[in-house]
Amino acid sequence: MVDPNLLIGLSMLTTGLVLGAIFALTAAGVTIVYGCIWLPNAASGQFFLLAPLVAWSLSTAMGWSPILAVAAVLIAGLPFAYLLERLLIRRFYDVPDRNIAYFVVTLGITQILSGVFSITWGQWSDQYNIPPLAEGVVFIGPFPLPANRLIALVGALALLGALFVGLRYHRFGRALRAVFQNREAAALRGVDVQRIYLGAFLLGTSVIFAGGLLYAMAYSFDLSVAWSMGITAFAIMIVGGPGSVLGALVVGMLFGFVQAAVSVFASPTAATLSYLLAMLVILLLRPSGLFAR
Repeated sequence: MVDPNLLIGLSMLTTGLVLGAIFALTAAGVTIVYGCIWLPNAASGQFFLLAPLVAWSLSTAMGWSPILAVAAVLIAGLPFAYLLERLLIRRFYDVPDRNIAYFVVTLGITQILSGVFSITWGQWSDQYNIPPLAEGVVFIGPFPLPANRLIALVGALALLGALFVGLRYHRFGRALRAVFQNREAAALRGVDVQRIYLGAFLLGTSVIFAGGLLYAMAYSFDLSVAWSMGITAFAIMIVGGPGSVLGALVVGMLFGFVQAAVSVFASPTAATLSYLLAMLVILLLRPSGLFAR
């Protein structure tokens, strides 16, 4: 006879790991863009939702394999981000207080995408599931974990690891960190700042797309996930420290475990309120975030 408390504990642990890794990955995409470009992307939640909606359409309506659908969305995300940066984002690079301009512009993008989602996917279904990449469950001791959630966890952790290695050791990553820390000094040392801006936007948007796809592999979702994830990613970025991928990882995992624990004993809504309250308390103590650069 398995102890019910053990099963509850294992459920909280695995759910917290999966949610925390996805939260951290998505917030890392948001913080890369903000830290480099000063772009508070209010549309990050809509980008998070757009990727799995397209993958869901390809895999269900068009009969593509889930792996092919996910790969196609990730590849298509690059020209999407490139065109957005070329046609809109770069026009504000030299605007005074451009972070305010960006926030207003991305709020507009949010409203446009939200309306598009409502009149298209919203008419087809109110709940979405990407077909599983792998069938069955994996047992962690006595606790069964769906194989798809394990894939999502491993994928999120692998991408976070790749981000850390790339930002630390790759030439582009070092240039990106230099722009994080001091744009003027980086330019004086020969860094093409606008090229780094483009790279940061492409990288950050692709990471947000990946977070949305991994979430959709692990859980069913609806259109409201865009708003909840947008708020969560911003909260993680602010608490962790804008521009800090390490902060996104630590705080994202913390938020994931808080949501898992509070969801078990109360409700997901109470979980969201709990970590937003935690954010306010932390910011009262450290207004610049836990890992401010």
